[in-house]
Amino acid sequence: MRICIIDDESAVRSGIIFKLNSLNKSIEVFDAGFGHDALDKVRSIRPEIIITDIMMPGLDGLELLQIVKAELPAARVYLLTGYSEFEYARKAIHLGAMGYLLKPADPEELLKLVTAAQQEEMARIRSDFLRMNELLKERSIQLELIELVAPGAWYDESVPKRIEFVSDPAAAPLEHSVLVFKYKRNLYGVVVQTGWNESRCFSRGDQFVSYFLRDAEQWESEQFFAASEIRTRKAGEWQLKQSAELRLSILQAVKDQHIQMLEQQVSRFLQHIGSFELKQLRKECAYLMAALDETMTAKHDIAIVEEDKLVYWTSWVTSHTSWAELKNRLERFVLGGIKALAELEAHQPPSDLVERAMQLVHRYKAADINLESVAAALSIHSVTLSRIFKQQTGENFVRYAVRHRLKLAERLLLQSDKKVGDIAEEVGYTDYRYFSHLFKQVHGVSPMEFRKRHSRSEH
Repeated sequence: MRICIIDDESAVRSGIIFKLNSLNKSIEVFDAGFGHDALDKVRSIRPEIIITDIMMPGLDGLELLQIVKAELPAARVYLLTGYSEFEYARKAIHLGAMGYLLKPADPEELLKLVTAAQQEEMARIRSDFLRMNELLKERSIQLELIELVAPGAWYDESVPKRIEFVSDPAAAPLEHSVLVFKYKRNLYGVVVQTGWNESRCFSRGDQFVSYFLRDAEQWESEQFFAASEIRTRKAGEWQLKQSAELRLSILQAVKDQHIQMLEQQVSRFLQHIGSFELKQLRKECAYLMAALDETMTAKHDIAIVEEDKLVYWTSWVTSHTSWAELKNRLERFVLGGIKALAELEAHQPPSDLVERAMQLVHRYKAADINLESVAAALSIHSVTLSRIFKQQTGENFVRYAVRHRLKLAERLLLQSDKKVGDIAEEVGYTDYRYFSHLFKQVHGVSPMEFRKRHSRSEH
C-alpha cells in the first residue's frame, strides 16, 4: 500500500513518515512535498492513502482534495489539521475526505488509519474474488486471495497488469506485484504491473477471468511440453476418430494377450495424440487408462467405461507434470499389466490380499490412497489388485477408494471450518475440479453447497 505525505513543513512530513515506517506494516511511504509538485507526485505514484495539510501555499489541502477525488476516486485522503482549522476539516469531509488527523499525528491514530484502509481494501477485493469464483464455478475452479500488495493498482484502469504463475508465493516479484492468489496445490498466481507493450496485459478487474483462463492453460502447456513444442491446435474429427481406432486396437491386444502387438499399438497411440493440445491429450490418455482398467479388471468383451473410474484416471493423468513422465508411466502400466495378468492366471494370489488392501485404505492418509500406492505396498501390480478386488468384492478398487475419500471429505466439511480447496487436497485431490465433480455426482450438489445446506439444517 502506497502513502503520500503532503505538508509545507519538511519536519512535519519527516515526522509522519518516520511514524508510519515504524508501524511494521506492508506499506510504502513517499515524501510528496507540497503545492503543485505534490500533485504531480500523487499523479505519478497513484497512492492508496494521502495525508495532507489543509493550509499550504500554492495549492491548499481542499483544492488538492477536489482534484485528487476527480482523478483518483479510490484514494483515501486524510487532512492534517490544528484545533483552529476544524471548519476546514468539516468542509473536507463533505468534499470526500475520509477524515482528519490532529497535529502532531499520533502513532496510534496512524496505525488505525492504515489498518482500516488495508482491511477495507482486502474486503473489497475478496468480494471481487467471490464474484469471479461464481464465474469460474462451472469449470470447478476456485481461487483464493492470499496477499494484497497494491490494491490501488487493481482498481486503476490506467495501470496495465498481467498474470504470472509460481510454485512458491515467496518467489513472487513483490516490487511490481498487485496481489497473490492460490490456484491449486503448489501453484499460485501473481498479478503484476507491466507495460502496455505486453500483449497479455489487462487493465480492468472484470477482464481478469478471461485472461486467467487463457494464461493458466498456456502456462500448464508450457510446463507439460517443452517450450518449443507447445500444442495449441485442437484435434480435428479425423484425428479423434483415428485415436479411437488405436484405442480399440490396444484393448483388443490386451484381451488377446498379444504383447508384441500391444507394444506397437501403444507406441502408435502415444505418437498420434502427441500432437494434440494439452486438454485433449489428457482426455485421450484418461479414457484409455479407464478402458484398460475396465478391460483388465472385468474381462468385458467391450470396455464399458464408468464415469467415476474415468474421473479417477483423469485425476491420475493430470497429476503428471510432463509428457515424458506421463508416457513412461502409461507404458509401464499397460505392458506391466498384461504380464501381471499372465502371471495371475499361472499363480494363485494370497487369499487375504483384498482384506490387506482394505486395511491399507483405512490406515493410509486419504491423500495417499490410490490404486498404485496400495498395490506397491502389497508388492503386486495395479492390475493384479484391481482384478482380484473386483472378483472377490464385486466392486472396483477405484470406486471403493473414491467412496472412502468422499466419506472423509463429508466429515471434514461438516466437522471442521477448513476451506473446501484444502479439504480436497487433504483427501487426495490436487485439482479442485475433479474433487468437486466427483462430490456432485454423489450428493447432487457442490461441496460448498453441501456444507451450507447441512449448516442451515442444524440451525
